[in-house]
Amino acid sequence: MAKITYVEFGGKEHVVDVPSGLTVMEGARDNGIPGIEADCGGACA
Repeated sequence: MAKITYVEFGGKEHVVDVPSGLTVMEGARDNGIPGIEADCGGACA
C-alpha cells in the first residue's frame, strides 16, 4: 500500500492510502478526490 498526497488547485491536500496494483488516478477516484472525474478510465492521460 502506498501513501499518496493529492493536492487540489487551491492547495488543499488529501493524504490517502492506495492499495498496490491501483493507478494514481484510480486511487483518487476511489477516495473521492475533487476534480478527478475519471470518465475516460485513464485512457486520456
